[in-house]
Amino acid sequence: MRVLLIGNPNCGKSTLFNALTGGHAKTGNWHGVTVGMTEREAKFGKKRAIVADLPGIYSLRTPNMEEKISRAEIAGGAFDAALVVADALTLPRTLPLLADVQKSGKKTVLVVTMCDLLKKRGGFLDERALSLRLQTPVLRINAHSRRDTQALKKFLAAYLFSSAPLGLPQGKGTVPSALAQGAGGEGGNFSLAGIWSGGNTEETRAEKLIYNPFIGVPLYFLSMLAVFFLAFARGMPGVLLKDLIEDLIAEKLGGTLSSLVLGAGGAAAAADFVSSLFSGLGMLFSFLPQIAILYFCLFVMEESGFMSALAFMTDGIFGRVGLTGRAVFSITMGFGCSAAAILTTRGLENEQIQRRAILVLPYISCSAKMPVYLAVVSSFFTHSFFALAAIYFSGFLFAFAAALVARSLCRGGGDFVMEIAHLQFPSWRLVAKSLLFSLKQFIMKIVTVVAAFLVAMWFLLSFDFHLAYVGASSESSMLAVLCRGLKYLFYPMGITDWRVALSAVSGLVAKESVAGMLAMFYGENLAAAMSAPSAIAFLVFIMTCSPCVSAIAAAAKEAGAKRAFLYAAVQTAVAFALSYLVYALLYFGAPLAMLLTAAALAVCLAPLMRGGKKGKKVEKVHRKRNNVSQKFHRLRLSAGFVRLPPPSPRPRYPHQRRKDG
Repeated sequence: MRVLLIGNPNCGKSTLFNALTGGHAKTGNWHGVTVGMTEREAKFGKKRAIVADLPGIYSLRTPNMEEKISRAEIAGGAFDAALVVADALTLPRTLPLLADVQKSGKKTVLVVTMCDLLKKRGGFLDERALSLRLQTPVLRINAHSRRDTQALKKFLAAYLFSSAPLGLPQGKGTVPSALAQGAGGEGGNFSLAGIWSGGNTEETRAEKLIYNPFIGVPLYFLSMLAVFFLAFARGMPGVLLKDLIEDLIAEKLGGTLSSLVLGAGGAAAAADFVSSLFSGLGMLFSFLPQIAILYFCLFVMEESGFMSALAFMTDGIFGRVGLTGRAVFSITMGFGCSAAAILTTRGLENEQIQRRAILVLPYISCSAKMPVYLAVVSSFFTHSFFALAAIYFSGFLFAFAAALVARSLCRGGGDFVMEIAHLQFPSWRLVAKSLLFSLKQFIMKIVTVVAAFLVAMWFLLSFDFHLAYVGASSESSMLAVLCRGLKYLFYPMGITDWRVALSAVSGLVAKESVAGMLAMFYGENLAAAMSAPSAIAFLVFIMTCSPCVSAIAAAAKEAGAKRAFLYAAVQTAVAFALSYLVYALLYFGAPLAMLLTAAALAVCLAPLMRGGKKGKKVEKVHRKRNNVSQKFHRLRLSAGFVRLPPPSPRPRYPHQRRKDG
């Protein structure tokens, strides 16, 4: 049996899906969390069924891009039953959707969530009377309660797999049999007086503060600044735990195992392999505390509903660069994983806005880039906190600049229409569960993909083409011979070592690999590989270059393979150009900066100077006598970055106004 979970956005479908199936679908208290269909098997008593979690949908007749998957699944009819999930605070809005689902002739159950918030607002719901009115079973549930989840599974086992007439369950403990005697109705075409009340809908004091842009936006940046301070400032928990874990894995565990291998008569190659592997893995695992602090902040904002308020307040800013307020969801998720953030762009208004968001998301530094930043920053900067804050803020600026360029090349946008989530105190149990799952995913990626990549790199760096051991990172190794030409791409950054170039290119597999390779080559002494200006240029390259393979695959899924590879190629070319420019400015200093400024001014002023050239042909415009001439304006705008309002018409003379009536 196949059961669909259907409902409006942000009504608790994914939370209910996880409770029924034991899955880990992404949840959050904001509009458009689920952007694709997720299926998983669930047990209802002794019976089994496939439960499908669909993206939020308001109606089968809306053309929104985010609702396409849900419309297709419901209209296709390839399901046996439907659980229509409704938010108790906005119950009437779900009833027309319930009526559309009932027309399919499948068994349908209305599951009402958020009843605790309804009670706090002074509202009420009589599910027994509502089920009589709708001719459909109605159940209220708290998906975080194990007791409620077990009761729902028991009811579904009795109802879905029974031969009772559709909408008329049998047996005690379920919806009353008096349901058959109730007055039927098409959901939403009747009054809910005496059955449901939404309670007090006035804004609370906290909501008034959060939705004030002079309070909400600074609060967001102060929160992020506090998170960076706790994670990266010297003497704070993030740095202390990082040093402890790195010393434990890389120095003590790796060094001890390497000594044991040599002491047991093992080959030098085996000891070198153990030392190199644990050096790379130790560096990567040491970033777990800092990543945990960052993820914790993101999950608290998601579960509290603050993200929805942030989208509302920042729509004006994003609108100026061709995006909408909904883009804040994808951009904030980009701090965690670029691939996951790209997949969430399906919830944006149209394809043009989605493509712009996909283009700018790689400039938002994901958690995988954090180990690279920390590895470089700790070697060249005294105050890591300020350096990392500047890097992340620069990523914001690059993202906005890229969106502005994309908007000028391809105009078009969309209206910002979004449901505001209910502000609530986050569930610490849910935050902890999401945090542990994300950290588990990070660890699994390190011990599988990244570890396998480091092992392969060590082999290619330690053996020549005759499979003779030549030592770690020898100039005669297979990879050294194959990758020696890569260093010429990094020469304009002041980097002449092919090993740094190889480390940077390895980020295409996974950004964590860059830090692992640098640790395997240099340990913590990166100053031997590059100068301070080269380090800054290298950071700019890592921040702006193409994302990893998984993010490119996600972009190909959303925007097409051709466009995804084009974006990756353009981003890599821009990254090289920017890093070259940064190194040149730092190395050559003020003279080059003045020269570049003069060149930029010349390019900007060229269109204005063009109008004063002699010998330019001007077309004559003739008019009748006694008529007021119309002003003709020529606007020469190089790339459409500036939009001027149309000129106002010249005021007419009084006799002309009388003649025109």
